[in-house]
Amino acid sequence: MVSGAGRRAIVVAGVLAAGGAGAAVIAQAGSAPRSLAAETGGLAASSLKIERQAAAGATNTVEVANRSNRALTVTVTARPWTQSSSGAVSPNRRARLGPVNVSADSFTLAPNASRKVDVVLRGVPSGGSLYGALEVVGLPADLAKRKGVVTGYRLVGAIRYHAALKTYALKAGTAKVARDKMIVLPIRSTGNTNELVSGTVRVKGPLGTRQGSVRAMRILPGKQVSVGLVSAKGLQAGSYTATITLKQGSLRTNITKKLRIKR
Repeated sequence: MVSGAGRRAIVVAGVLAAGGAGAAVIAQAGSAPRSLAAETGGLAASSLKIERQAAAGATNTVEVANRSNRALTVTVTARPWTQSSSGAVSPNRRARLGPVNVSADSFTLAPNASRKVDVVLRGVPSGGSLYGALEVVGLPADLAKRKGVVTGYRLVGAIRYHAALKTYALKAGTAKVARDKMIVLPIRSTGNTNELVSGTVRVKGPLGTRQGSVRAMRILPGKQVSVGLVSAKGLQAGSYTATITLKQGSLRTNITKKLRIKR
């Protein structure tokens, strides 16, 4: 939530609808265009996705353009991700991605004007990698004076600074049956990469056996995700053993977990 004198802006993703003398809220979801030419109205940005090996001083240039017919106040901020137990990620709008600097974090763009902004990694983090989001928000420069519904814009791109030497490490929690009857296993990434985690699973008990594939997903370093294994629907109540093989990069790990399925 971004607050200012006489107004409040609530920003989630895509295109915003801002209530003059009141609030700015989402009108519809959207994603950043791949090139400035691809956007015919609103806010545009080129090279919004940053993906490279982490190195001190690594610099990328993003060009932000105002394709609307009014002046926009633009903010550019590098933010860390939050990741839910389902694996979904979103920028943490209460924090900044500490090791990343932007050369201009706030400026005004006239209609059809553009500006280049350098994004710089000051130093390599202790873990060797860094993942986050680059958020570009454009709100009308005269928002505080406007009445009614006013549109603003938000673009989000991924920041991925990969470690020169990747380490793979996964820590499993206790398997359980979720409310939707899916057997889930909490997995925490203790390595330094967001490479896909996938695998296979076999759940066996005296009253039945079930097997399947673990849906591939990315787990951010230090984050924990509840990975769905197989559905428990149709399995009789009793004790079962889940044998899981997880894969990430060069890592192959076998995990055995006991669980009880209730009626």
